[in-house]
Amino acid sequence: MDRNKGFDEEPYIQAFTPRQILRGEKKTKSKRVRIGEDIQNRTKRIADGIFSSSYMRSVSSMWREFKGKILGGIATAVVAVVVCFAVNALNWSFGYEVIVDGENIGLVTDKTVIYEAIDSVRERLSGYFGEESDYSKEPVFVRRIVDEDKLADKNSLEEALLSNIDTMVEAYAVYIDGQALFGVSSEEAAEWVFAKYKQKFTGEQIADDMVVDFCEDTEIKKEFVHIALLETPEGALEMLSGNSKELATYKVKADDTLWDIAEKYDTTVEHLLAMNESITDNIKEGMEIKVEETVPLLSVRSVQTVSLTEDVPYTVEKIKDDSIYEGRTVVSRAGKTGSAKVLAKVTKINGVQVEKDVLESETVTEPVSQVEKIGTKKRPPTTGSGTFIRPTYGTLTSRYGGRWGRKHNGIDIGGSHNSPIKAADGGVVTYSGWMSGYGNYVVVNHENGYQTAYGHCASLDVSVGDRVAKGDVIAKMGNTGRSTGTHLHFEVRKNGQYVDPLKYVGY
Repeated sequence: MDRNKGFDEEPYIQAFTPRQILRGEKKTKSKRVRIGEDIQNRTKRIADGIFSSSYMRSVSSMWREFKGKILGGIATAVVAVVVCFAVNALNWSFGYEVIVDGENIGLVTDKTVIYEAIDSVRERLSGYFGEESDYSKEPVFVRRIVDEDKLADKNSLEEALLSNIDTMVEAYAVYIDGQALFGVSSEEAAEWVFAKYKQKFTGEQIADDMVVDFCEDTEIKKEFVHIALLETPEGALEMLSGNSKELATYKVKADDTLWDIAEKYDTTVEHLLAMNESITDNIKEGMEIKVEETVPLLSVRSVQTVSLTEDVPYTVEKIKDDSIYEGRTVVSRAGKTGSAKVLAKVTKINGVQVEKDVLESETVTEPVSQVEKIGTKKRPPTTGSGTFIRPTYGTLTSRYGGRWGRKHNGIDIGGSHNSPIKAADGGVVTYSGWMSGYGNYVVVNHENGYQTAYGHCASLDVSVGDRVAKGDVIAKMGNTGRSTGTHLHFEVRKNGQYVDPLKYVGY
């Protein structure tokens, strides 16, 4: 056979011619034919063995014995395939049904979600009671296939857990800066409380051009709250109107006294001194002291554009004059305030203006400057110099300000009986005698807007009309009048008004 020919070019079975058959001649079979015949014979023998009656009986017996197991396995596999297909196709997954106190509270695929919800519930309950919560309910998990579209999140689980607590009820909680303040029965009730609270600072009718909101973040949430937080709308409004104390800084003004500042912040001088260890009674303009400021739980801010008529202040011209004593000022021409029409955007917080942005201004009347003559002439010692010395030596026993429910208009200086009392500055005696409550009493006019007074004296050394110099002895310390012991009651008046003597003398 030519190796270059294809396989099909060589006959697979060699045919015999009629002549060869008659002569009995045969042609030798090819090697491929013999192999094919051998394969056929072997296959026939195997088939005869397989389909023999004894073999078939054995196969039938084995089928009867194992067909249940085989079919069961096939069925299980089919069911597993169908389930897996359904889980994927229908968006299902393997998860848990969560049971608490016998009630189904939700479906989850991850157990940590319910435990996080339990931690949140404990934290929330602790916020109500101010101590660690004793919540101890434990969840039970039932394995099952769950619809992923119906899984519970942490918040819904938390609400479901709270609904199982007897002291928790569903209500509308009002939050201020993230903290639950109270709960009411409806969202409308919460909105009513907010509206009424705003009207406290804006009036019953809020103008159309006024924008009103709150300085703090507010939120109304429908959720389970502790019954201790539930309020009627009226009770909630009263609670919202309550105040709290916050630490603040106050800058001392020119005529301020500790008593004035204490009265302003509804406290006592002793409390101010305790809060400010570095200060004394002798405070000065510009000093900064710590105070406790009363602030509302919720602050209302209003913004409105308004038209105003405002004063235009006048200027002051000062001229030196050597015909006038030092320390005196004479107004030779009184100043006059002008006026202007102003369009401004005014911002108020709790009804108090905190900012004014002037948009337009038109002067209506011009102000007239004031002219003042300042004295430069040297004063004789019997006239006021404007500064004071200590009227006596001793110990401060009582301050200026509130005392025994009344205002104490001076300071008390304890000392020995008959110790000298001196004029704090030069001037003329305008009163010397008995004064109800004060006993023996002296008043010196320093002729510069100031007067000083001296009470409870044992004896008086001056008369009305006498001129005294700074440091002259005018009386002796005693215990006359309404007094609990030997001391000097010392007063300072400025332009007829009582002021704190400790602003002028130190003890």
